[in-house]
Amino acid sequence: MNNFELKKFNEAIFKIKESKIKESEKILSDINNPLAYYNAALVSEKIKNFDLAIKFYDKSIKLDPNYYQAFINKSIVIEKKGDIISAIKCLESTNKIKSNLHYITYHNLGNLYSKILKYSLSIKYYKKSYELNKDNLLSLHNIANIYEEIGNFKKSLQVYDKLIQEAKKKKIVNKFPKTLLNRALLLVKLGKYKKGLKDYEYRWFTPEFIKRKKNFGVETWKKNQNISGKTLLVFNEQGLGDTIYFYGCLKELIKKNIKIIFLIQKPLEDLFKKLDKEILVISNEKKLPKFDYSISLLSLPFYLDWDKKKISNYRININPEKKLKTYWNSILLKKNNIGISWKGSQYKNAKFRTIGFEKLSVLFKKHENLNFYCLHNEYTDDEKFELRKYKNVNYYLGNKMNFSNTLALCSNLDLVITIDTSIAHISCVAGTKTWILSKINPSWLFHINSNKSLMYPSAKLFKQLEFNNWDNVIDNVSLKLRKLFK
Repeated sequence: MNNFELKKFNEAIFKIKESKIKESEKILSDINNPLAYYNAALVSEKIKNFDLAIKFYDKSIKLDPNYYQAFINKSIVIEKKGDIISAIKCLESTNKIKSNLHYITYHNLGNLYSKILKYSLSIKYYKKSYELNKDNLLSLHNIANIYEEIGNFKKSLQVYDKLIQEAKKKKIVNKFPKTLLNRALLLVKLGKYKKGLKDYEYRWFTPEFIKRKKNFGVETWKKNQNISGKTLLVFNEQGLGDTIYFYGCLKELIKKNIKIIFLIQKPLEDLFKKLDKEILVISNEKKLPKFDYSISLLSLPFYLDWDKKKISNYRININPEKKLKTYWNSILLKKNNIGISWKGSQYKNAKFRTIGFEKLSVLFKKHENLNFYCLHNEYTDDEKFELRKYKNVNYYLGNKMNFSNTLALCSNLDLVITIDTSIAHISCVAGTKTWILSKINPSWLFHINSNKSLMYPSAKLFKQLEFNNWDNVIDNVSLKLRKLFK
């Protein structure tokens, strides 16, 4: 653009920011320059006027059909509007343009197909991207993630290893902490504890964990550092289920003459505060007493050199309050009482381990001789409406189903059927027979090649046979229920 056009362009940008769209469009049409429309689209994106951004990108592309970056940006805006299919079509139209940047097109197509769960196409485009640009190691990371998610653990590990090897050659391995973390979790699931737990410490360099590492103004306890006689603050960093699972590590620290303060999530405080007199359990960070060192709870398995044989040493059992156990016993029917849980948290990946109510309710229909007790504390209006249809299903709301009540209820049940969530852990530490419904790629707390839990002898896993398909799980559970309650 010449000086006059640049002056007019700046005037158009001001008009956009003032929401005087027609005036800005008139100025831009007078300039009639693809770069001017492109930059106007960028400004429109920043103020989140996505429709206007798309309109300006289209104007730019009409003037210059080979404007590669305009296609790329337009597809991103379309994706932000939630139209994945149109975003894919926009990207695919760049294939006719001569460019050395097509690895970007393929990588972005891989991302888009992944979002609509078309994983075979996603892998195909990530591979194309990497073939065109061997520096694009992120494509390898995404391929490995998909292989792991769909249950191809051998290929997943191979691709993770390849990425890390290439990154080390380029001396940029520190730029891939998420890859190191994901591979660490996979190694643990495969039973390779020594390497997996060591590399799990790379989590602190990933964006989601940087915010979780707390600075309490004291030294972080180092592995093999002798702190006998000192006071150690152990803080939680992850989910409620993880806290329950790894709590037993604290008992081992007490054996080493370490005084323990455990900073726990508020919902779990009542369960744990009376479990061990030698451990001070507290949920309010502002009321912490003095301590000498701090460490994350989930770093302790590495510090304690966990392996397959040691895990059982860290089991815990939690007895419910007698009055609560008596109360729930008075409510339950005499026999055939089953706890049920089908939904987890709202975290990013929770949707893949959550079973739709419609699918799970098949169990209520097929087993009218069983009494089901829902173990959640809140339900959607649709769920309440559906639950009322079944005479053999009971549910309770709010504080009625806090963790103390859930523990007491579970301890009275014949069986708990649940997805992999905190309720599974509550049921297991209560000693209740627990069937855990698992996606094909299970939590790192469970082995890939086993349907048993090293930590919880009362647990059995029912795993998907294919990604995101719960049909075989529900059918298998239903069959086992018939055999168990003849």
